Amino acid sequence: MLHGILTLLLFQFAGECISKLFELKIPGPIIGMVLLLLFLVIRKGSFHALDNAVFWLLRYLPLFIIPAAAGIITQVETISNELVAILASLIVGTFLALAFSAKLMDILISKKEER
Repeated sequence: MLHGILTLLLFQFAGECISKLFELKIPGPIIGMVLLLLFLVIRKGSFHALDNAVFWLLRYLPLFIIPAAAGIITQVETISNELVAILASLIVGTFLALAFSAKLMDILISKKEER
């Protein structure tokens, strides 16, 4: 499991380095996750130590959400001032995601039927 956690930390560190080096607005952990995804796609799968580390971390995932929820509670005034913009972006984003998913499924189903 230690090998898996070190792998996760290595990719997060690489993402942080890339984010700081190129002064990107994208957070380092997000870049690290994309790098990890590319690594796993190239490798064509995961390995046992990484699977164990991820399973262990997912068990405690709700605890990682608590600081974000507390941060939202402290920003009630800002959220209430921007409520219309937040709701509009949520609604538009939801419909765009639904439309994209529906079109993608339509394309995939039509390709499958052609075979």
